[in-house]
Amino acid sequence: MNLLESVTRTCQRLAAGGWRSLMLAHGLDILASSLKAELLKPLTINRTLEGFEDFCPDGYRAIEPARPAHSLLYHALASPRVTADETGRQLRVFPTHAEIETVLNYVFGIQPPTLNDLMQQAQYAPLSVAVFASEYRCADDTVHGQHADLCFSRTGIARTGTAAARYDERLRCFLPFVDGDAHGIRVMPVHYSAYIAVQLKGDGERFGPMDFQAGLDDGLDFQVPLHKLFNGVECLSGLDLNLTLGIHHINEKIRHVHLRHSGTGWQEPEISEYPFIITEDLAGWAAQPDLGPGVLSPEPRPHLVELAHYKGQPLSFTMPANTGGMVHGRHKVGVDGQIEDLNDREDVAELVRQGGYRALHYQDGTADGYVRAICPPLTDELPSKAAYSVIGATDYFPFCVQRRLLHWVKEEPAFSSPDIWHARLEALSNVRNCANLGLKDQPFTSEDRGITAIVTLPHKSAPGPASGTWSPSPPRPSSLPDAAAGIFGPGWEVGQVRQQDMDGNWIHMLAGYQMASPFCEDKRICAALGSYWPGVAPDSARTFEPRSSLHTIIPLTDAETGIGNVAWDNQPSPQLIQDHGSTFVRYRAYEYSDYTQVALENRFSLQQTGAITQQQYQNRILSMYRVYNVLGAGTDKLLRHAWPLLSFIHVQRPDPELDSAQQQVGVTLRGWVFRFLMYERGTVSTPAEDFRWRDVQVKRQVRLFVSAEAILVKHEDAAWRLADEAL
Repeated sequence: MNLLESVTRTCQRLAAGGWRSLMLAHGLDILASSLKAELLKPLTINRTLEGFEDFCPDGYRAIEPARPAHSLLYHALASPRVTADETGRQLRVFPTHAEIETVLNYVFGIQPPTLNDLMQQAQYAPLSVAVFASEYRCADDTVHGQHADLCFSRTGIARTGTAAARYDERLRCFLPFVDGDAHGIRVMPVHYSAYIAVQLKGDGERFGPMDFQAGLDDGLDFQVPLHKLFNGVECLSGLDLNLTLGIHHINEKIRHVHLRHSGTGWQEPEISEYPFIITEDLAGWAAQPDLGPGVLSPEPRPHLVELAHYKGQPLSFTMPANTGGMVHGRHKVGVDGQIEDLNDREDVAELVRQGGYRALHYQDGTADGYVRAICPPLTDELPSKAAYSVIGATDYFPFCVQRRLLHWVKEEPAFSSPDIWHARLEALSNVRNCANLGLKDQPFTSEDRGITAIVTLPHKSAPGPASGTWSPSPPRPSSLPDAAAGIFGPGWEVGQVRQQDMDGNWIHMLAGYQMASPFCEDKRICAALGSYWPGVAPDSARTFEPRSSLHTIIPLTDAETGIGNVAWDNQPSPQLIQDHGSTFVRYRAYEYSDYTQVALENRFSLQQTGAITQQQYQNRILSMYRVYNVLGAGTDKLLRHAWPLLSFIHVQRPDPELDSAQQQVGVTLRGWVFRFLMYERGTVSTPAEDFRWRDVQVKRQVRLFVSAEAILVKHEDAAWRLADEAL
């Protein structure tokens, strides 16, 4: 079946589901007898219809050769904003991932160029066969921000899980949720494609990269896609292509534990064997026909973390001292082979710090590697440029994007500084490091520093002004690196390694082995650090006793911390208690938390945090910031530390307490309303009956209702009043 026949079949399947009448509103008949001519004829685009407001203003045909963003049919099928017909009724069927990809192939194959044509188009700049992860995005999230467009990166972020991948045809994306299972987490795939690409210095006007960094990107080389490659004779004139994508992934975190620390009981050659190094059953190509080619999916596992075995026996090692919490060592192996859970020991933190005992090793499914295109005869003539493939940990806020957060916090006038977190905020797409240089059959170089950048197809000139206004992009996850963390401590999706090259120059590269072993160890630390990676880690600072100068930045609701619902991390929530006439908050002490054990028991959940949209996430951050200001803590970390968060809920009306507060003050809070319960803390003690808990004295409590426009505040037995946020 040729491309036109495949596109025809897609149009015929969708037509009765509302798509024919929708496309007729633009003058396109997808059931025309001569479909090719129909797809190439000029149209009168109705950009007032839902989902077409951000269609490229220069697009005027259903298929514009080699220009997906200018092709109305491709936009309609690929855009998550196109969900209703011309009357506003919901479409009854939606295209599959494979059908969208077929139409994209037709965009490039309707008038196939020769290789020489592409050389001329590139003005004889260096060409390559490059692999990209890609997404068709609404205007807000594109490189130029002017209209919907394809976005490309040579880095893709897949994510581990305990259930198979699920593609949502309406949203045109994969989703991590398992219906009816609060603890189920689906793997999140990445779609890779091969393109003939041109090597160019960064150019913010023509192709990017996204968030162009003047003085840096204009001096770096980027691979910029020109023409999509696919099998058959319709891709490049005069050639019959047979394209395959080869993959290699490796998890060598356990190996690097033993390279970094001496005296662990393991060395070469054993640490070059499984499970010190894992290269099998990490990820593979999805086989479902409705997904089409190029969908790389991690292998779902029974548990996010599993006991490691070496030659059929549980793998144990001598726990090294001072690992900084990056290695799980809480399951001690006795001389008789019995396993002791050190979480039951009062001195567990000191025991783990000192090490020196046998402990069990655990492995996870995270990895890094590459996807490389093999396409003779093209790869016989042109260099191959691989994509950096990352299999990262679960994203507990899949609808929240690092880059959007970065832009918002810089633009929000209420913030005195954008540095409101305990660590710097950055998106991985803005990092200019090379990829892992230690991979098998090394496909990367230290000079290739644009590997995580996001680009678009090159424009002959800068995109014109936006065609109008449009509603925000519908919430959906992303597999591109602007939705990943660009800070490394060691990191969330991937870590950073500093090493010297052959000439003695220091370089920074990305590497999966830099992460904690297993990853849950790092997750535990950085969630308790008030979301060390903003937009990725939940903020569990309120879950544990106040420590150091930490304070809550992204408040989790009572339900998300386990009050009357499933906690995201299976930790007990703090509770108010009375003891000898005094009020205390009782916490499970941080040092007795064990996130690796939570993973072994499949008790992590993204059912609630995963539903939070970008706007809701930002509302929480700004509200928490305003609450500290009202309490007189400002941006002073020590003063904020004196005011822990005890309770946080999203108020559902009618609410008697809110109604009473509004009546007392004479103010009605409009829109969303949050209720905060803060307290000024006093002494900290350990209850005699259980060393795992900490009791923190409550000196006084303050209740606050927060809306976008105002805050109502109540101190102890005082009346409700309108807070003065100018203080």
